[in-house]
Amino acid sequence: MSAKLRLALWVTFMVLIVSVMTLVFVLVMNRHSLPEDPASYLVDVVIDNANDVEFDRGTFEWDDLSVYKRGVYCSFYNTNGDLLLSADKEDMDFSSEPFKPNTIRTVRSGDKEFYLYDMYVDMEVSGLWIRGAVLTDSHIGIMDAIRRLTIILLPIILVLTFLGALWISSRTFKPIETIVSTANSINDADDLTDRINLRKGPKEMKQLAGAFDRMFERLEKLFEAERQFTSDASHELRTPTSVILAECDRAKRKATTADEYRSSIENIEEQGHRMSGLIEDLLGITRLQHGIDRYPLSKGDLSQFVELASEEFVPEDDRGISFETDIEEGIECSFNASLISRAVYNLLQNAYRYGRDNGFVRLTLRKEGDFAVLAVADNGIGISPEDMEKIWQRFWQADTSRRSENGSGLGLAMVKEIAELHGGSVSVESEPGRGSTFSMKFPI
Repeated sequence: MSAKLRLALWVTFMVLIVSVMTLVFVLVMNRHSLPEDPASYLVDVVIDNANDVEFDRGTFEWDDLSVYKRGVYCSFYNTNGDLLLSADKEDMDFSSEPFKPNTIRTVRSGDKEFYLYDMYVDMEVSGLWIRGAVLTDSHIGIMDAIRRLTIILLPIILVLTFLGALWISSRTFKPIETIVSTANSINDADDLTDRINLRKGPKEMKQLAGAFDRMFERLEKLFEAERQFTSDASHELRTPTSVILAECDRAKRKATTADEYRSSIENIEEQGHRMSGLIEDLLGITRLQHGIDRYPLSKGDLSQFVELASEEFVPEDDRGISFETDIEEGIECSFNASLISRAVYNLLQNAYRYGRDNGFVRLTLRKEGDFAVLAVADNGIGISPEDMEKIWQRFWQADTSRRSENGSGLGLAMVKEIAELHGGSVSVESEPGRGSTFSMKFPI
């Protein structure tokens, strides 16, 4: 339950309690409280009873008579002074008091003082004495009763409200302590793998904890991307940098002719291009793998796009290798054009690089159920079984099958990231000496 809903329900509950108590209080006061002049009200109650007295066939009818009404107690006696009906109050025995009709007097019973009023009702064949009694201090009335009840009930209501609000707020904001503690722990230990994982608490707090966990996860990816990029760049750029520095040193010490200088500059230029391509590949796969860049997917004709991408491909060195396409028409799905173009280029370049001289490279696109399958096959050197899983790793290249020094070892790793970004997967089928088939499979 959300914190806002908890507080709203608690306030509503307390208002309901106060309303019910107020209603009960009014009903009780209306029943038991007296007007400001209890003596006058005493006379009114006795007269009302006198008017309601009925005598039928030698007996009195008591149903319509009130022995108690809002603080006034009534007793009924026959003409001989025998008690017939009373309110049964032990501390209000006035049987010894003589009857004084239509007179308000003050009497004591125990430590209490009462107003007493007698009235005789003549029924012709019989008679009935009605005696009413009321405490002389009953003139405290409703306001005094309200004051007393307020003094008693208001502190209780305030204490209950305070304790309830304190309990709700403590349970509501307790998850914040967990969030702060985890954040401080991550900061102090420099460990971005830790998570809050809040399971219980108000909805807002779980949303906040989830936002923090997603932030920590993204920060972890960013730091890991930075670390891996730095490691990869320092490792892979070491060779071309060493070559450039060596060529510069050779040109300064040994080059004496224009051709020798030109040769050094060409070597330096070649290594510079290699470094530029390597950096571009590193940045591209890092952004893909760690979500640094957003690549929106748009629905379009994949068949037509792959056809155009394959036509624009120019191999580094075809070596007499023929290129064939077999693309099923009308396959539509959501894809990112620049990424699919890059994947097609990487797969074709890889096939040409490791293909057989005067062999073939075949690109196919097929619809299989709810998936589109893009495959590039060649009849080149193939891949040994122990290297099948390694080919998707960064910078991995089979030394025994390397055909060019221009490869960075990032092409297939990038293809894998592109397929996964599209919600798909990659696979390879290969046999040493007979060629390989690389496939991308993603949902239509």
